[in-house]
Amino acid sequence: MNKGLMAVGAIAIAGLSAAVGWYGVQLLTGGGETPVAEPSSSPTTDRATVPLTFDLAEVESQANGLFEPPACGDTWSAEATAANGVIPEVEVTRNAMSASATVTFTSEDEALIAFLAQEGQLIITRDGVVVTPDWGSEFVPDLFVTSTDTTAPSSDSIEFTGATLCDTAAELSAIWDDFEWSSATEEQIAARQQEAEDFEAANADLPPGDYEVYAWTPVILGEPAAAARALAEEGVTGLAYLQYTAGYSAIRDDPRIADHCEESETPDGQSERLCDVPQDVLADVLTRDVPEHYVVDAPAAVAISEPATFTVE
Repeated sequence: MNKGLMAVGAIAIAGLSAAVGWYGVQLLTGGGETPVAEPSSSPTTDRATVPLTFDLAEVESQANGLFEPPACGDTWSAEATAANGVIPEVEVTRNAMSASATVTFTSEDEALIAFLAQEGQLIITRDGVVVTPDWGSEFVPDLFVTSTDTTAPSSDSIEFTGATLCDTAAELSAIWDDFEWSSATEEQIAARQQEAEDFEAANADLPPGDYEVYAWTPVILGEPAAAARALAEEGVTGLAYLQYTAGYSAIRDDPRIADHCEESETPDGQSERLCDVPQDVLADVLTRDVPEHYVVDAPAAVAISEPATFTVE
């Protein structure tokens, strides 16, 4: 098993329902006052279903090539762009040394839309030049529902400091570039860690300038979003990490995943279940008869927010 990837997936266990959450599932299953945007047929008059599954590779392929984020040092700005009726909105909060951003997804006509997207995709510029931290741009899709309450963010708070901005972070990375982990002693590791912490502390303040923070994401509807919606209604969420977190999910008792999970002991003596479920097996486990009216045919597209702006003197 790929223990490194399983560890990454395990980080997501505590937040498996973070994107849709209880409120979103209530909206999807009819617990909200406003119906989810869908074609003219309704669940009370149209009982037709279609067998669908959530295939992560297929979703990723739809997102590939839709948008290339600007590189560090590029001069860049953008107009706000909705995608399939979805509009991201970003809000920035300043504190003494850093700033944090949250993203909310709203819709153009205030209808509720269930869709696949990624939280935390930001582009940050200072005086018109890109300084976005190197968070990576790999698409990690999750199911979201548009909100009419812009004070209720869809994402966790994403903090950035002066040390994380890309024009400074390269210096921080250089501290570790030549470090020989395989032969390093505990004292050498501690000393290099202290050097990195000292650098971060010295560069924590955001440099002066006019900042603009944009949120962007692919927005995917169609069969993948329909399948994800049906699975969310069962409590199956965190689909992008499910290959590794299946042992802690709503499908943990499915016998088809048993051969791909193993019990392991943590350093503190606790037991954990590590999984590495092949994608074809997972696709079979996730296949559901999905109401046809859940499927909203629309091409994948990229949504970009209006920038949130602030100035550091």
